[in-house]
Amino acid sequence: MNYLSIDIGTTCSKCQLFSKDGEILEYISQEYGLKVIDGENYLDIDVIWYNVKNMIADVSKHEISSICISSLGESFVLLDKQDNILTHPMLYTDSRGAEEAKNILEVIGEKRAYEICGVMPHSMYSVSKLLYIKKNKPEIFEKVNKLLLVCDYIGYLLTGQRVIDYGLASRTGVFDINSLNFSTEMLKAFDIPREIFSEPKRAGCVVGKIKDELIDELGIKGAPVLVLGSHDQICTSIGAGALLPGEAVDGMGTVECTTVLFDKNPSNLKMGRQGYPTVPYAIDGLFCTYMLNFSCGSTVSWFRKKIMHGYHEDYDSFFEYAESKMVDGPTGILTLPYFGGASTPYQDLNAKGAILNLSAESSDSDIYKSIMEGTAMEMLLNAETVYEYGITESQAVATGGGASSEVWMQIKADIQNIPIRVLRSHEGGLCGCAMLSAVALGDAVDLFEAKKKFVRYTKEFKPRESIKEAYVKQYQKYKKLYTTLKGFN
Repeated sequence: MNYLSIDIGTTCSKCQLFSKDGEILEYISQEYGLKVIDGENYLDIDVIWYNVKNMIADVSKHEISSICISSLGESFVLLDKQDNILTHPMLYTDSRGAEEAKNILEVIGEKRAYEICGVMPHSMYSVSKLLYIKKNKPEIFEKVNKLLLVCDYIGYLLTGQRVIDYGLASRTGVFDINSLNFSTEMLKAFDIPREIFSEPKRAGCVVGKIKDELIDELGIKGAPVLVLGSHDQICTSIGAGALLPGEAVDGMGTVECTTVLFDKNPSNLKMGRQGYPTVPYAIDGLFCTYMLNFSCGSTVSWFRKKIMHGYHEDYDSFFEYAESKMVDGPTGILTLPYFGGASTPYQDLNAKGAILNLSAESSDSDIYKSIMEGTAMEMLLNAETVYEYGITESQAVATGGGASSEVWMQIKADIQNIPIRVLRSHEGGLCGCAMLSAVALGDAVDLFEAKKKFVRYTKEFKPRESIKEAYVKQYQKYKKLYTTLKGFN
């Protein structure tokens, strides 16, 4: 058996074909732009579907037993009764829906909203943008027959079945994480028909067979089924082997997002106010939350391009140049990585980044290393914050572009005082989809057995006692930076 995993992002889709033994047989990546309508940016859902079909066709020289999809959350497409697209998916960063989010707070109340949905009302969530459409484009809302996020939309095109997993459903902002169904209370309060949403199920169930006409059109070998995937953060966590409370996955891309698993729903309003969601995981009884830093790879890119202008002496790259000149141990330089505002726990989009404690002796490599230290300290700050709610981060797996730097991994292990492991492939979400397929098709009893076949680590970085104490002192200073500098914004 071969499992096809597809990951759909805002501007790029990727796929990997895995054998049942966990070997990667094919890898394809397709980039695309956004769709501009009346000056506003949308996901180009037609191009995404076109690329998905092309990727499936390209790997169909192999037999395919299953297809499983990981996707971004929140963004949705509206269809009428004839399945015509009424509106393309708005980006989660689109501010439309901000007033509607405030109205949800007024009607439901923030405590009740967080108890039901595990998220605080915000413009990013699907329901806020749906209410925006209802208010500002009633002629469109009246025709709505189906609301589908990207994952269940592509699944619907593949099988004709409308199914969404609990993790993605929670990104709508109207999903009850306790009953694991769309909230009757919230839907009734805003006069939203329940039937427009897909049927929620646990990730990893079999949705249905791929349509015969698509098998013929794409030249697919075999009779594959669609296995229900999930939100990209959840699929990445599964693919990194995070299956127990306390395990975490640190996605180090342009933005850094650490997903931490826990087994008791805190339902703590303070946690919600600080931006931490409570999300049903792909394993019964488990939840996860997301700790965010808006500036990870983006801060590195800023320093490399805008400050260093790509300079790398006679080395092959800036990264090789900068890391080769680093001295072991703390730099003493404090970098507050809020170059794109502050996310959890401060939730302050107006926050600014800062670099302090510079001297005439400070080198470019020192500043670059301080950026690495700052991002690690920011995630330690988040880990300490969620600890208050009974969520413990005991170990982490790093994914994304940042995970390719061994220097950065060791810095994170030293500062965060937990072991950090790195995967064989940065595409953890695709591996997670393959694991879900292996269980669904009976090649693994559960995700723990699938982990043994699919999850492979290349290296583990452990905290060094000789360095740890020095970083503790630097971190105590770091924790004071935000409140000290806030008045200078």
